[in-house]
Amino acid sequence: MMTIRMPSLAVIALLRFCIEANAQALCPEVMRLRSEAQEAQKQSRTVPALERCYMYNRVSAAWGAVVQYANNNRESCNISIPSLDDFERYHREALEARHNVCAGRPIRPYPPDIILR
Repeated sequence: MMTIRMPSLAVIALLRFCIEANAQALCPEVMRLRSEAQEAQKQSRTVPALERCYMYNRVSAAWGAVVQYANNNRESCNISIPSLDDFERYHREALEARHNVCAGRPIRPYPPDIILR
């Protein structure tokens, strides 16, 4: 019984590895674009105030490129709908942050004060 399980498990593991490698080989562009967007977002937290608007323009453009590429290549890259929804949400959040920063407002509005009676 054990001799039958080991080869079949090895074959399953090998097939899974090949499928994952093939999926990654098909779409290195989406991974590159996503990495660039994440790096730009990380850098936007440390730039001086004078450069923030420029940086948030860069972040929103980077997430926009991810969304566009993912939409155009969803089937060929096997991009799931939840992943696509996440990319679109990141893009919307980047646009909102850009709008607020470039207008001189905080990235996110402050929460309302709690009124104590």
